[in-house]
Amino acid sequence: WSDNVTQQIDLAFNIFFMVYFFIRFIAASDKLWFMLEMYSFVDYFTIPPSFVSIYLDRTWIGLRFLRALRLMTVPDILQYLNILKTSSSIRLAQLVSIFISVWLTAAGIIHLLENSGDPMDFANPQQLSYWTCVYFLIVTMSTVGYGDVYCQTILGRTFLVFFLLVGLAMFASCIPEIIDLIGTRPKYGGTLKNERGRR
Repeated sequence: WSDNVTQQIDLAFNIFFMVYFFIRFIAASDKLWFMLEMYSFVDYFTIPPSFVSIYLDRTWIGLRFLRALRLMTVPDILQYLNILKTSSSIRLAQLVSIFISVWLTAAGIIHLLENSGDPMDFANPQQLSYWTCVYFLIVTMSTVGYGDVYCQTILGRTFLVFFLLVGLAMFASCIPEIIDLIGTRPKYGGTLKNERGRR
């Protein structure tokens, strides 16, 4: 652990998120609702394994990919910092963050299932990097399907079938709205520029 830079970075992030979790817990008016919200479950599944891996001096892929769901809070942060001001820019940021976070989380699930193998005997794992799984889902979601990367495990294939049904439906509704928001510009938006000539 002491020689692995990525694990040290992961630990630093987990310490930050643990402190942030307790601050949010103290500030929450409804403690029970806070304990049951999505981001709390992300912390439950990602923070403790990091400390357990240090204690056992072992690493496991685990559910660290769930951290990608935190990207859905980026529009709120940008709005708080007064970077996003119009309703269309806020909506665009929300759609893009949902698109990316679901895509990265699904890639993490494929990464876990394929590298672990099927639970019967764990005899058929496939060594795929996380970014290979990200590439695989891009190609799959775009319905191109080159065939250079594919799921070998039954669990990976089963998840992919359900993800295609749900993911493609969600992305099919998100992409047109994103394109519409990018293409739409306010009639009197932008800045004025000086033109030389007669007054």
